[in-house]
Amino acid sequence: MAVFWVAECIPLAVTSFLPIIIFPLTGIMSTSETCACYMNDTIMMFLGSMWLAYAVEQSGLHMRLALCAIRCVGYSHYKLLFAMSFITMFISMWITNTAATTMMVPINFALLKVFEDHDLLKIYDTGVGENVASDITTCYFCAATFSATIGGIGTLVGTATNFVFKGLFAKMYPNAPEYLSFPKFAAFAIPYMLIMEICVYFYLIVLYFGFLRPHSAAARNAKMPAVGIEAAKKAVEERYKALGRISIWEVLVIILFSIAILLFFSRSPQIFTGWGDAIPEYFNIKDKKFVKDSAAATIVVFFMILLPSSLTFFENCKAKYHGELPEKSIPSVLDWKRMNEVMPYSFMFLLGGGFALSEAAKKEYTDLNGKIGMLLKHFKHLPNLVTILFVITFTIFITNFASNVAVCNVIAPIVMQLAKEINQNPLWYNIAAGFSSSYAFCLPVGTPGNLVVQSAANIPTSKMIKAGIGPTVTTIIITWFCVCFWAPVIWPDLKLLPNWIE
Repeated sequence: MAVFWVAECIPLAVTSFLPIIIFPLTGIMSTSETCACYMNDTIMMFLGSMWLAYAVEQSGLHMRLALCAIRCVGYSHYKLLFAMSFITMFISMWITNTAATTMMVPINFALLKVFEDHDLLKIYDTGVGENVASDITTCYFCAATFSATIGGIGTLVGTATNFVFKGLFAKMYPNAPEYLSFPKFAAFAIPYMLIMEICVYFYLIVLYFGFLRPHSAAARNAKMPAVGIEAAKKAVEERYKALGRISIWEVLVIILFSIAILLFFSRSPQIFTGWGDAIPEYFNIKDKKFVKDSAAATIVVFFMILLPSSLTFFENCKAKYHGELPEKSIPSVLDWKRMNEVMPYSFMFLLGGGFALSEAAKKEYTDLNGKIGMLLKHFKHLPNLVTILFVITFTIFITNFASNVAVCNVIAPIVMQLAKEINQNPLWYNIAAGFSSSYAFCLPVGTPGNLVVQSAANIPTSKMIKAGIGPTVTTIIITWFCVCFWAPVIWPDLKLLPNWIE
């Protein structure tokens, strides 16, 4: 399955069905036990986060946020790149990385076209037989996909790999406390995300705008005359004006999405009694994990589908005659039919396939984890910080060549077993591998966002590698530092060998 996932010789989701076929035939797990791995709280939470994200997209709220950020920050190259990078990062914390990247493509093209019309830059350079993205075009488009990738790790709902490593940890160690709750995840990830985004921004402005290199050609090309700034401002204002006033639809999305985030944070915050703690107490249920985040996501989605997207619905109640009623139904805040056409349901099978492998590797089934652990025992001789650096570097290297979710599914269980064998906390290594599996900056195949910008702007792979090598190096360093020194602040148990490990 690992080879098929990495090679992508058949669709990833189809590979994920193999446990349902093989495990019952080989006496490892029954069909019922295997299929149960494909639908659980983690997968429902993934689906819920996608539904919430599609409500934002359908209302156009993400586009309004992006244009507002650009209007507030300014129109020089430095300010534009800053606004685009950080707003893409912020939006990607709540919707899919690919959607956040795709949102920036028309905005980037609109602004670059304005600058090109005033002879301030060229969108394309003439290559051998075709036009390829110029350096400045590469900068803007790579900033979009890199920022979306970084933003995805900021919250639990930001990207699918977050659900994978959280779900795998819960599968392997069901008796462990809920370390990866929404509040604790965000407390660790948001400062870490901001540091990485700042480093990526500085790398791009040094490389493409000549920052700290005032006499370079890049610095000369990045200078923006007043006429260029005014033209860019006019283009953004026109696009913003086309959106019109904020609609009831967008207001309802803001309210409902905010309620969802509030419910996530207050379910079991561990600093006060949350609503998810109060329910088991009220019903005298011993299981502290009786209510999870998928319940909150699902109820908000239910109301998004139930509530109308405009106030016209209420005018229908005043209709005196049948002819006054509308001919078509009024769409809800989340239009289920539209969402259903584009929803990537295959990802839930990909997550389920990883969970099935993880379950089958347990001691009560095949004890594959124990066999792998025997091979990894020689890592005991290395210092813990060096081993974590190796895990981070190896994972980031591999994830540039394969699906992030598939890489996380393969590597996270192995490194958790490695941690167990060398007497370290498996959560520590799971966090290191889980976050690292998202960082595909160098190659288009690493993540769909890279493919989106490469195909949209015709960016050669060599130029993407040049833009991505700096973020890759800084990401390895920052991830290692944050995992080794910041994570133990958020999770004080990381440096202890827990009793739930057996």
